[in-house]
Amino acid sequence: MRTGPARRLLRTSVASVVVLVVAGATFAVVQVRADHTADARTTTQRADEADATQAAARAAAALADEARRAREARLAAENAAAATTVQGQVATAEPVLAASEGKVDDEAVRQALAAAIDAARAAITVATVPATPPAPDAPDAPDAPDAPAILAAGTAVDTARVAVEAAQATWQQATDAAASAAAKKPSAARPQPTPRSSATDLADAAAAAKVKAAAGGVPVWVTSVPTADGDGSNGHMPLSSMCLIRWGTDQIGSPQYLRCDAADGLRRLNDAFRGRFGESLAMDLTYRSYDEQVRIAAYYGALAAAPGTSSHGLGTALDVQEWPSVYGFDTERYSWLVATAPTYGWFAPTRVREAGAYPEYWHYEYDPGRTS
Repeated sequence: MRTGPARRLLRTSVASVVVLVVAGATFAVVQVRADHTADARTTTQRADEADATQAAARAAAALADEARRAREARLAAENAAAATTVQGQVATAEPVLAASEGKVDDEAVRQALAAAIDAARAAITVATVPATPPAPDAPDAPDAPDAPAILAAGTAVDTARVAVEAAQATWQQATDAAASAAAKKPSAARPQPTPRSSATDLADAAAAAKVKAAAGGVPVWVTSVPTADGDGSNGHMPLSSMCLIRWGTDQIGSPQYLRCDAADGLRRLNDAFRGRFGESLAMDLTYRSYDEQVRIAAYYGALAAAPGTSSHGLGTALDVQEWPSVYGFDTERYSWLVATAPTYGWFAPTRVREAGAYPEYWHYEYDPGRTS
């Protein structure tokens, strides 16, 4: 019986089957591993995508928070700047309110100023109180017009202050006129003043002279009225920084304005002047606009300050009346003013003294600390 070839064939067949089984098992193992690898890759990719989405959301939230904080900081800065401006306006108006007590014909103008000051203070308080931080999930609040409202309150204070100053100026004019009339009445205890010896008489004469000069073609220069939209440059002073001189006008009725600190110094100087001479300073010119400086320079040429350089254009200069017998270099009033005015921030510059380059006994300037 021949068994060798048959056995070999059987062994070969069995080996082939074993190889196939092993190969199949190996393939299955590899396939399973590949599937596991793909699943792991997909899971990792999804996790990465989720992380990226969360990071983007956090970045967007951070940007929104930064924008909110920037907006709040901007509004706070605007409110603070507006509050500072209005605090200055209130500080200027408060002495006017105090000084006008009992010196206006209609108390309603003072009541209006007091109400405006109170409203401005309330607006400043609201602006300077720190805001409560919103809840994290609270919607953004709309921008409130805090700064414009605060500035509007300051404008109301300025308007009311100017009204009180005008009312007090009117009251003072009437009071001075009554006192002058009483002084001119004959009295057994006091002789009548010498004709043309008082500042009132000289004012009448000066007014008539100006009218005559104007009729003859000679310009009549008057104090300028500051405008609400002035930018603060020379000749363009804003009304908010200027104060009406309360005790009167020039001899033809023009109102007088100075920068408020200069006006306060002049008020105190005038009080001392009245105590010494029994009358107020007789003013001719104070504030001078840029356009008025141009006209004066065109008329006087090199004798006038270049437009935009005059101290009058800053509201810090005063010309008293050009009455040589009253305010001239050799008069008692001039000597008193030169010696006393620096106490109140006013002085006669060296250049306009009697030996100066431009002798002008009528000209004084405001610059605290200076004496010449």
